[in-house]
Amino acid sequence: MALYLVIQVGAFLSRIIPRPWRYRIGAAVGAAVYWVWGAKRRVLYRNMATVLSAPPTDPAVRRLAARSMRNYHRYLIEFLELPTLSSRHPTVASMRVIGMEHLRAALATGKGVLITTAHYGTIEIPGLRLADFTDFHAVYDTFQPPYLDRLIQRKRLDVGIDLIPASNVRKMMHVLRGGGTLALLFDRPVDESKGVPVTFFGQRTAIPGGPAVLAMKTGATLLPVYTAREPDLSFTCTIHPPIAWKESGDKERDVQIITQRLVDTLQSAVRERPDQWYMFRPMWPGPAQTLSAGQAESAGELAT
Repeated sequence: MALYLVIQVGAFLSRIIPRPWRYRIGAAVGAAVYWVWGAKRRVLYRNMATVLSAPPTDPAVRRLAARSMRNYHRYLIEFLELPTLSSRHPTVASMRVIGMEHLRAALATGKGVLITTAHYGTIEIPGLRLADFTDFHAVYDTFQPPYLDRLIQRKRLDVGIDLIPASNVRKMMHVLRGGGTLALLFDRPVDESKGVPVTFFGQRTAIPGGPAVLAMKTGATLLPVYTAREPDLSFTCTIHPPIAWKESGDKERDVQIITQRLVDTLQSAVRERPDQWYMFRPMWPGPAQTLSAGQAESAGELAT
């Protein structure tokens, strides 16, 4: 109930408090959470240590972890102001888009577009902008308790973002086969028995194979997209070239290759702006290992 009230009050205040001050409040809350929530802080230390190839005790790692937490709470400020935003709002309309030609070319094929993104920068803003160009849908995970889930999803529905539950694979495929655009997050670490093994910053981890499987089954274009928040509070959305692959006849190997190429784009984005990546789960839960060739395993569950 407390989080429910915070969201409702925050959404109301977003209508009356100037945006720069909202960001200052978000950053201050993020700084407080960083120091109070020790478990998440330690996870950030481990993740950022891998990104920087430094020990978790390194001061640079700890500064980066603190910035990541503050940026996550800036993102939450953007979520709270969703009811006041549209593609015509200056915050959204001023977003710089790099690589729009990749989206236009993908849409021209008529085979659907699968936009993959991560816990990076901002997630809501590009959805509002890109919805002007295509029939846009987004995959979401549910929250508990149910009344909180209804509140969060209603705020997205109110601005025209069509939502598809992560469990509804049939509808995802229907959207893509109908030429629509589907957006989903892909950087959730999972147990290797349920995901695809990849190398990320030189270490072995596993993530869901859903994006690769959906693209292979529907023929949709797989486009990695990451949107960073700039120091002046504007946004830059980068649409990467589509992930290319050739069917080899070995489905598991094809899924691993596609997923690895997808992860490589995220690594590039995180390497450039590591403070924009907010991952509060252990990204590399096991002993550090480099994934060797030929270790592709089952894609496992189709999930976000």
